[in-house]
Amino acid sequence: MIPLSPYMLVHRVLTGLWISVAVTLVALFAFGYGKGRLTRYPPVAWRRADGGHRGLAAAAAFGIARLIA
Repeated sequence: MIPLSPYMLVHRVLTGLWISVAVTLVALFAFGYGKGRLTRYPPVAWRRADGGHRGLAAAAAFGIARLIA
């Protein structure tokens, strides 16, 4: 629901996209930070697989959806 909520609140799709990206990044950081605090793992641990692969997967999904639509 978090990534989809901006699309319900704004009329322009491109504006909704950028708001969705920002809101999703903040939510992922907040959930990751909370998980780190609960598990006593360092709240911010910059591992190679964390951001790069997820960002690449999101970009690939966006590109595939753009080709289909």
